[in-house]
Amino acid sequence: MKILIVEDDPFIGEEIAQSINEHFSNDTHEILGPADTYQKAMDIILHKQPEVALLDISLQEDVDAGIRLAQYLNRSYPIPIVFLSGLPRSLGFNLAKYLMPFDFIPKPVDYSRLMDKIELATIFQSQRSKLESMEPGQNGIQNKSIFVTTSHNEATAIPIEELILLEADDKYIRAYTINDIDPIGFIGPGLKNFYRDNLYLLKNFHHLNRKYIINLSLVTHIKDNHVVLPRKVKTSQSSFFRIPIPKNGDAKKLLYARLGYKIKPD
Repeated sequence: MKILIVEDDPFIGEEIAQSINEHFSNDTHEILGPADTYQKAMDIILHKQPEVALLDISLQEDVDAGIRLAQYLNRSYPIPIVFLSGLPRSLGFNLAKYLMPFDFIPKPVDYSRLMDKIELATIFQSQRSKLESMEPGQNGIQNKSIFVTTSHNEATAIPIEELILLEADDKYIRAYTINDIDPIGFIGPGLKNFYRDNLYLLKNFHHLNRKYIINLSLVTHIKDNHVVLPRKVKTSQSSFFRIPIPKNGDAKKLLYARLGYKIKPD
């Protein structure tokens, strides 16, 4: 098992590596790193393809480097991620939680908890590899749609790759897709709960606010504090959704981090 360590404090990085080597002394494993910058971590990812990642969120002056690394991993090499952070929970945890980490461990690091998470992550990776190697139809991994109840005794599939956004009106949710003018409407458990219940399939989506969940891969641009996404419409309507970004600073930072875009300091 190849374990990536991303940590800018050399003492903590070596301590993590030593703890892993001692705890897994009877198991085959390889320590990658510690990498203390975003670029060094990316070089390791591209050349070594780690199977588990331990990510510090803030690397020196690069305050959201770990978030951008996790975003890249989720899209390109989806592996278990454990965040290790000394940032205040209100910022660090809120940045990390929507990237589906295996855990978020505050510093100083609880090494017993970290070793348990690494062990669980290696088991998870092993089992997922077996499932994904099966023929289509032998497991649920091949499922690319979410089924929702649209009327009595009727379930409708929402294709994930075609889903632009989800819009909530209390418990009623509208799903807009790239190929249909009219949305798929259904009663759900609330937008936040629906997102959490389907987080594995919606891993490339972002819960922007209480009303909207957007497909990050379909964002065309951001303008005037609005996220712009394509829309299938009749000729008399706008061909874009323009979704307002919450005005608080953390919401904007989180959105930009999930898009893999680093905000330049003022």
